[in-house]
Amino acid sequence: MEFLYLLEKIRCPFLDVFFQIVTEFGYELIALGVICVFFWCVNKNFGYEMGFAFFASGMLVQGLKITFRIDRPWVLDPDFKPVGSAIEDATGYSFPSGHTQCATTLFSSLAIRFKRVWLKVVFVIMFLLVGLSRMYLGVHTPKDVLVSMAITLICVFIFHKVFAKIADNKKHDLLIAFVLSAVSLAVMIYSLVLEGKGIITDPKYALDCCKTGGAGLGFALGWYVERRWIDFSVQTKKIWQQFIKVAVGIAIALVLKEVPKSIFGDTAIVGMIRYMLVTFWIVGVYPAFVKKAFCKE
Repeated sequence: MEFLYLLEKIRCPFLDVFFQIVTEFGYELIALGVICVFFWCVNKNFGYEMGFAFFASGMLVQGLKITFRIDRPWVLDPDFKPVGSAIEDATGYSFPSGHTQCATTLFSSLAIRFKRVWLKVVFVIMFLLVGLSRMYLGVHTPKDVLVSMAITLICVFIFHKVFAKIADNKKHDLLIAFVLSAVSLAVMIYSLVLEGKGIITDPKYALDCCKTGGAGLGFALGWYVERRWIDFSVQTKKIWQQFIKVAVGIAIALVLKEVPKSIFGDTAIVGMIRYMLVTFWIVGVYPAFVKKAFCKE
């Protein structure tokens, strides 16, 4: 808490706005949007690599959240005051940081992919700034941020090394899909059991786990379907078709994400189904339309 109090002393309106903008880069929709662009338009295998790292680290982070159940800094220390504008989006337990996990997956993956040193430096600075923003805003402690970064960087490194070996070898696709599906289901069941026993006192904590698990499950199923039956190409006949491809794909993904919520509410089961539909659409359904409508022969 000492470091958070130190950051509190340097708060000012300019830095409040600056770090509130920076922290936006840690939202899941930003990371998923970039993954979609790479997966649909630039390099499908790199999109898969980012996706696996994103969902694996996300499930680890969410699993740790409900296991340790550490409250937010202002709950741990009632005398501490976070930046007011950041409280609304600071849902769930504090340890580890979900925003840091999203940003670290995105920018560390980009840092590995791009060869120019200045770009690598920019991407590293970006995920470090997102982590700093979570502490400046007072919604996470240094432990929350650093553990999240460490977990995510390990996942990114592992999948970067492993995926180079499996990208062009499909004989293990079913096993990979089964393992990711099993882990996703385990995270969801674990959260629902803890909620059922009253260990998790607020349903929104289980909701976050079910969303992450549902997304991982949809990604695993989509991975197998696309690799087994679709195998689309990112290349299009015309460059402008890439923009249409992204706009249509993301628009429908947002509909799948928001419409069930507006009809059935934001329960854990509905959250799981919503996020499973979104990722399965991105990976396992939309590529079939892309292949038919946009891909070069």
